[in-house]
Amino acid sequence: MKSVLLSIQPKWCKLIFSGEKTIEVRKTAPKLETPFKVYVYQTKHKGKSIVSEALNTVYGGGKVIGEFVCDEIYVRPANVIYYGKGQEDYLDLLKSACMTEREVLDYMGGQFNRDTYFWHITNLKIYDKPKELGEFCVPCKEYDSDKPHCGECDYYRYSPNDSGDAQEECLCDGYKPLRRPPMSWQYVEDHKEEIT
Repeated sequence: MKSVLLSIQPKWCKLIFSGEKTIEVRKTAPKLETPFKVYVYQTKHKGKSIVSEALNTVYGGGKVIGEFVCDEIYVRPANVIYYGKGQEDYLDLLKSACMTEREVLDYMGGQFNRDTYFWHITNLKIYDKPKELGEFCVPCKEYDSDKPHCGECDYYRYSPNDSGDAQEECLCDGYKPLRRPPMSWQYVEDHKEEIT
C-alpha cells in the first residue's frame, strides 16, 4: 500500500509526539485520497535526540520513529488574514501547527497567496524501536520482469543460467529499499521485507 514518508525536524517531532502539534505545514501534498498513512522520519542533529529526551528513550535522529494517519488536508493561502477572510479557521490551523503566521510566511518564502497545505495528524503512534530507512521501499523505475537485472539498483546476485554461465539476477522485484530520506516527503511502500 502506498504511504508517505515525511522528514520532520526534532523540535517539531517533540511537539507532535507530545500531542501539542496536530497539524503539519507543507508546501505540497501527496496525490492520495485521505486518510493515508504517514511515517515520521526524524532528521539528524548532533547530540541526543530531543524527542528521545522527552520520551526517555535512548535513540537519536536519522530513523523512522513513528507514524500517523493524515485524515484531512486543508489548503489555504499562506496569509489568509491578509485577504480578510477565513481568519478564525486560519488562526485555529496556526495554533494546531504550533506556528505563527510569520513562521508560515517565512516557510512559504514570503508568498502571501501561495497555497499552503495543513496536514491533519490523527492516530499517532511512536515506535518502541525506530525503523531504518531500508525497511521502506520505493518502486524501481527500471524494473522489467523479463530482464535479469533492472540496471538501476544494486540489488542483484549472480546465478547460473541454463548453460551454466553466471548471470545477474535482480532481487529488487520492482521495489528497492530507501537509502536516503526525503527533503520534505515522498511516497513509500509499506514495510516490504528488507532486501539482503
